[in-house]
Amino acid sequence: MTAVRRFIGDVVRAVTWRQLLLMQLLFAALDMIAVLSFVRPYHPSMLAVWSRVVIEETMAFSIVVAVLVARQAVARGARRFRAYALAIVVASVFAGVTQFGVRQWLGLYTNSDQPRRSTVQRRMQMVWVFSDTLTYGVLFILGYVDYEERERLLQRVRAAALDRAQQEQQLAQSRLAALRSEVDAAALLQTLQDVREAFEQDAAGGEQRLDELIEHLRAQLGPVESARAIAVTR
Repeated sequence: MTAVRRFIGDVVRAVTWRQLLLMQLLFAALDMIAVLSFVRPYHPSMLAVWSRVVIEETMAFSIVVAVLVARQAVARGARRFRAYALAIVVASVFAGVTQFGVRQWLGLYTNSDQPRRSTVQRRMQMVWVFSDTLTYGVLFILGYVDYEERERLLQRVRAAALDRAQQEQQLAQSRLAALRSEVDAAALLQTLQDVREAFEQDAAGGEQRLDELIEHLRAQLGPVESARAIAVTR
């Protein structure tokens, strides 16, 4: 019982504004399909229109919740196909039964489940909603799973690129540190002193000695600094 409560809690915590927006977008798509398929040809009454809203909102809610439940089940080790298949079947049953009960409570009816019709005809409306939810739910889940796989692959590629850039930066830093350690501070100071004396004796000769020193330092440190800059920009 505790595990079930924890599972339900994880599903509820997974609901974000994006899932709610996705549910409403799915509802809008289902509503558009219903308008093009039923409303325009048959011109139903306002009660039938509100019935359609209840039906499609319930279908959208059921499909999105099925996806969230299946995701949690897969994260806990369940097989993906089995988790999504079972979730959408249960969601379809839930949508078929719930929309019928809610509409009966609100006094909303479609053309197929008017009170004057037989009980069998009225109950068949639940079967139609079950079938529609299952059909559209499977299509939605296929698209969602494909999107999720693409996002997971993209995250792996980005993580690998970031890891490679960090490794290159660490390698460049280690090489730079090794080369810097090879520079003899005493010899560098002595060379600078020689350059200073050369400037005092002959400005042209001192400038030549300074250029030679600069080129020598660039030859040692330049490639590593360039590699480090490239790694940082990546």
